This record gives sequence, structure tokens and C-alpha cells, in this order.
Amino acid sequence: MSDSVGSLPESGSRISATGELGILANKGNTNSSSLNAKFNISHELEKWSYQAIASTRYTTSKEGEDGQEYDETTAQKNFISTQIDFKLASPDERIFIYAEYENDRFDIYDYQTLVASGWSERLWRDEFSEFKYSVGPGYAIGEAKNDEENDDLQGLILRTALEYTLEISKSAQFRQFISTETDPEYTRTKSETSLSTKIFGSLAMKLSFIMEHNSNAEVSQESLDTETAVTLVYHFF
Repeated sequence: MSDSVGSLPESGSRISATGELGILANKGNTNSSSLNAKFNISHELEKWSYQAIASTRYTTSKEGEDGQEYDETTAQKNFISTQIDFKLASPDERIFIYAEYENDRFDIYDYQTLVASGWSERLWRDEFSEFKYSVGPGYAIGEAKNDEENDDLQGLILRTALEYTLEISKSAQFRQFISTETDPEYTRTKSETSLSTKIFGSLAMKLSFIMEHNSNAEVSQESLDTETAVTLVYHFF
């Protein structure tokens, strides 16, 4: 489920790759800096389609005691995922295999990984919009940090993903993506709402709002994380 920066790709298009970069620095009463980077590549073949996404987020802030300042890391998260679809008689109906790995320094788990497979379908696609979904069972593993109060996460899950894309104009595009991974005791939901606008050529600006809800968060942590970001997007091809 890729981030495109212009018109919806034609059915004959084969490969698409985008890179995103966002840097924010605050000086004055608040001294902090953050980096967001993401790479997304997808490839459409006659019977198969592939997609891979890699992203990272890193934030530091200046802290000080007794007149001395030092950099403290306040966010550090790496994510990678891949999905392979096998197209059936109708190219809009597919069987998928999905895998992801996430490492969040400030989560209760050292890492989380899952594999899922099931049914994927594009319900409609026209000149201006597209809507597709995937749903299927999977298996998730989460290794808890060295804390007696936390247990490792391991077991069967159900993963559902929805994506809606709307071409507002030849240079602007809206995208809504939602995914949920759930079992009887645990639910994690991710949502990304974004608006991208071409600046010139293959370069675009993207405004995004991301929400991530974790029902298994520690008492000292918020269950809902949100992030608002402005990034530059480069469409390689």
C-alpha cells in the first residue's frame, strides 16, 4: 500500500519508489531535534505484486543539570514491512502474505514481529480514487524488556488493513490507511491520514497525521500515540 505523489498509477505501471525525509529543530526555551525518514517501493507484475516499506524516527532533546547540557533520546523507532500478493483470475482479487518487524526503544517490548496471510481485494479503482483492503490470520511475537511485570507476546492474531486514496487534483492527493492486529487480549491499531502536494517535478510535500493505539501499554504510558509531520517526498520512478 504505497504512498504516491501525483495521479493514481495506470494499470500498466510496473514499479514505484518514493523516499521521505523530515527534519525539525527547535532552539530557545525548548532545544530538540527530530528526524523522520521513510522508503517505499512497490512492483506490479502480471500475476504478482510486491511492496516493501522501511521507516525510522529519532528525536533528541537538550537536558541539563548543574549548568551542564547533554542530549537525551526521547524517541527511537525503526519499522520494516513487506507484502506479496498473488493475483487470482481477477487481478483485483488476491491472496497475500505480509510480514513486519518493529523496534521501539521506548515500548514495553524490545521488538515486535508478525506474519499474516489471507485475502486481499481492490473494491474499486477509477480515474480519481481507489479503495482496497486485506484481512487474514497471522502469528505475532513480542519480546518484553527485562521487567518481571511484562510478559512476552506470542500467539495467533487477526490482521485487517484498509486503504483509501483520492486524487484531489493533478498535483494533490489524499490518503487514509488503517491497520489493526488483534487477539483476545491485545489490540494494536495504526492510522495514517495524509495529504501530499507536488512542488515541482518528482518532489512533493506531505502533511501527515499518525495515530497508534496499543491496548497493552504500561500503566505509566499513554495507550494512544499521535504524530503530526511535514515531510518532503521524492518520487524516484
